[in-house]
Amino acid sequence: MSGRLQQLLAFCVSGWLALTARPVKAANCSVELPAPTNLTVVLRGIGHVNCSWSWLTPRHLENDTSSLYQYKSSFQYDDGRWEQRKINSLLYREQCVDRNRKVIFKVRVYVKNETGSCRSSNWVSITIPSDEGVVAVENFICVFYNFEYVNCTWDVNPTAPDAIYHFHYWQRSMASVQNCSDYIYKGNRRAGCQIDGDKLLKESALNSRVQGVSARGKIKPFYYKLESFAFVKLRPPGRINVARIREGFNVSWEIPSDWKSHCTKYEARVCSVKRDSCVVYECQNAVEKINDADTKSKNSIQVRAMYDVCGSSGIWSEWTPKHYFGEDAGTTWNWSIALLIFIPVLVAVTAIMLFPKLKQLRRWILPPIPDPGRLLKDMFLDGNGDHSVGQLFVASA
Repeated sequence: MSGRLQQLLAFCVSGWLALTARPVKAANCSVELPAPTNLTVVLRGIGHVNCSWSWLTPRHLENDTSSLYQYKSSFQYDDGRWEQRKINSLLYREQCVDRNRKVIFKVRVYVKNETGSCRSSNWVSITIPSDEGVVAVENFICVFYNFEYVNCTWDVNPTAPDAIYHFHYWQRSMASVQNCSDYIYKGNRRAGCQIDGDKLLKESALNSRVQGVSARGKIKPFYYKLESFAFVKLRPPGRINVARIREGFNVSWEIPSDWKSHCTKYEARVCSVKRDSCVVYECQNAVEKINDADTKSKNSIQVRAMYDVCGSSGIWSEWTPKHYFGEDAGTTWNWSIALLIFIPVLVAVTAIMLFPKLKQLRRWILPPIPDPGRLLKDMFLDGNGDHSVGQLFVASA
């Protein structure tokens, strides 16, 4: 019996130790391999770099077929944290980087065999300095209007020296950097560029650069990368159709045939005129069922669209004009406004019609009062108007 108790106690103790034991961190790779050599960086297009290097397998490892040699690389911006980490077996790496800041690239050899042990080399790095000069460009923004044209605009720091600004753009499919051919002006200064959509590949990111040239000082170029579809602003959807169904209303709207339905999302804003309140519905298709709209009052609906690809949201379009539906959706007569218009008109017409008879009406209501002076005068006058004193006759005795 005591033997079984000892075994049970030993089992419990070993289980507790297994549960409370801290994991042991794997040891760092031993530095046994030679570092890469001939590290170079070539600037390509706008904002892209091609990093390449060389590495020869040591003679004592040439016959080692159980190990896979790879290269770890990453970028650092303005002495910040290392990011954009990558591991592959290629002797080069192409990457889009932020040229507005200082960039450092580093790479080392890494190998891990079947037993799990790893070996590596020391890091080698190269610095890509940022351009020097005064920062002049502010509030830079680009909008791709319905895939028809791109408008890129910017403001200039008031403290920057007077300069002429040049706009350049580039996509990976382009053989060379393109110059702007249609500038947007603010006063006499270049403040933007319009690019024809037919010149761009819609599924590719747009890399741009604004470069100022001044005789009074050096101006630092401004770089900006626009992800695919992230700066697209569609036009509002087409005609809205509303159909009454048993549960409420079925709403649909027209979209252009060149829109990718799986890349577009919508918002429908339904407002009750009676309650003066609105509800916004998120829609994945160009149709929506509205169940909570007041069917006994007038309602309005507006729709807008946005390109949404792989979580990269674009810019919402403008709202469509209001489309009314419901029992009062037809033309309604506002009696209060009608009365305000009708009553003054009625009074004016009546006054015009009664004006000729206004004098007769006044005589009938207020008869004329006789003139007392004229009455007294008539009493002392004869019929012929003779005012002489008559003769006195005395009878004789």
